Amino acid sequence: MSKARFEAELIQGHKGVTVVMVPFDPEQKWSQKPVRLDPRREGWLIRGTANGVRFDGYIGYRWNRFFIIIERDLREAAKVSVGDVLTMVIEPTMSMRVLVRARAQSKVTTAPKKGRADAIDLEKSNSLLTRIAPAVPPASAKALRPPVRTRDRSGRSGSK
Repeated sequence: MSKARFEAELIQGHKGVTVVMVPFDPEQKWSQKPVRLDPRREGWLIRGTANGVRFDGYIGYRWNRFFIIIERDLREAAKVSVGDVLTMVIEPTMSMRVLVRARAQSKVTTAPKKGRADAIDLEKSNSLLTRIAPAVPPASAKALRPPVRTRDRSGRSGSK
């Protein structure tokens, strides 16, 4: 999927959360449904840069607008404050690591009354993939052990 590049002003939103508004619909741009973050929240998992500083997060949707939360650490690293314009380069991901981060970020936003029924449940999807194409099992512990030296009844040594 393609990266998206845009410039957006850092604004202070509801509950003091700092965000940039995303100027496109990620579902249309990337032909991808949002990922379920919790029973009443969903978003599009992303990785990218803000003013050249790498970050992981998600695109949320509330009040008919798409947004990305810009946390304090990212604001400080990118040297921006409310009112500044950021250059954003983002791309979608299905990383479980990004899902964990997005879930933590989403807790500072107001949840809608009801989540989308068509949101992707990434944990269930990964579980299903594991059952369909299980990982190659590691070599058995026995195969990794060095040979054991033994002595037979006659006192001769050998390997097992």
